[in-house]
Amino acid sequence: MRWHRSLSAIGALAFSGGGALADSATPEGAKAIEQGYAAYFSQGVIDEGIVSVEPQGDGYLVTWNPQKAFEAADAPKGAVRVDNFSYVLTPGPGDAWNVKAYHFPQIAVDVPTDKGQVRGVAALDGFHLDADYDPQADEFLRSTLGTTNVTGAFQIADDAQVSDFKFSEDEVTVETRAKTSADGAGIDVAMAQAFKSLTETIAAPQPNGGPLAQFTYTMGGGVSGARLTGLRAKEIGVLWKYLVAHGDDPSPRADLKPLLQSVLPLWQEIRADAKIDDMQFQMPFGTATMKSFGETIDLSGLTASGLAEFDIKLEDLDVSSTLLPGWVSSLSPASFDLSLRLTGEDWDKAARIALDDPHFGESGDLSPETSDQITQVLMAGHPKIVLTPGHLKIPALDLAFEGEASVEGGAPTAHFNISADSLDRTIALLQDFAKAQPDAQNALLALTLWKGLATTGADGRLVWEIETSGGAVTVNGSPLPTGP
Repeated sequence: MRWHRSLSAIGALAFSGGGALADSATPEGAKAIEQGYAAYFSQGVIDEGIVSVEPQGDGYLVTWNPQKAFEAADAPKGAVRVDNFSYVLTPGPGDAWNVKAYHFPQIAVDVPTDKGQVRGVAALDGFHLDADYDPQADEFLRSTLGTTNVTGAFQIADDAQVSDFKFSEDEVTVETRAKTSADGAGIDVAMAQAFKSLTETIAAPQPNGGPLAQFTYTMGGGVSGARLTGLRAKEIGVLWKYLVAHGDDPSPRADLKPLLQSVLPLWQEIRADAKIDDMQFQMPFGTATMKSFGETIDLSGLTASGLAEFDIKLEDLDVSSTLLPGWVSSLSPASFDLSLRLTGEDWDKAARIALDDPHFGESGDLSPETSDQITQVLMAGHPKIVLTPGHLKIPALDLAFEGEASVEGGAPTAHFNISADSLDRTIALLQDFAKAQPDAQNALLALTLWKGLATTGADGRLVWEIETSGGAVTVNGSPLPTGP
């Protein structure tokens, strides 16, 4: 039997793993499900009535009472008000389960602060959740969650000043899939999210004491996704249950360290991306629009060969305001894309060095000696940063860049290529800026110097080839002064 067949119930997608239950719902089956929750959230959630399970037809009605959880945590009375949240767990063939919910409770807060109060309400309309768990299937978890509308309205009082915040998001969907990793050492999880539109409005006091200034931004829709491979879910679950069981211990026990080591490398890879379209910002002093904004993050776990990659891309950012000087129009529309990739070896070794430090287990801090040892290991692991071809484009400038930097034998080296269509318009822009801001003269002088160091490529663009080695820097083969 694959290990994921023994998953216990967790959260809104909690499926019972306490052994096969009867085909029809029974009080004994309800008790078995409750004990699955107790294993992950402590027996207190059952004893305090925070979660309860009862037979309902051929399924089990699971009800969470958040108010009792707040009371158990000694939260101020009335600070947070949340109705009960319920869903139905229905047994399927073998050890399979289905969970369904059609309502998410409204959340209201009324929290005092040092200088005032925070009040507000958030609600999800048209909420629905439908998830299937089947340990016999290769893709053992399939879940779809959505709402027709998410709304919120909050008021923040700070002394005599009051600010309002409102938001509305339409047609939100989230799909989740999970399966056993190819090597059987973890699980792979994939998520896809989307929304049709989003509007947020903030009304805040002005510094001069005038009427409230209103800021509104809208998004014409967005999509995002995440893929996680090799998640050590079983080991993380065992560690979590251990921490719940020993949370009151005055100091870490000796058997904690093996559990911490077992969760490494945490996962093999996480890749997440998002794209938002048609953004508009309305402000008292002007407007801003952006055709699209996207970002991607790719991060390995604490594996022998580590990876971290960050990509960002924005298209046609345009800012308009009567309060801004005329030269600002030369900065928009602006488009920008940047991609950085970091690689290295022995990330797993560095993580185990950290776990071996007694201070890490006791306080979460590392001793200076351990920190130095980790730095040495990482620097010896051939770290490299790669800047893949990117662009910055505004009416006054079209700039392209790429390159890489690495450490070999303790000595850093780097090579970067930069090119521009021209600097004349940019220099003219800085000259106008310097009339209002004399400090810009330094930037103007530096830009003029860099223009003098450039060569001209076959396409007529200015080119700078920058090399660093042994502390020396050259531009197009000429040494660059680095000191007085």
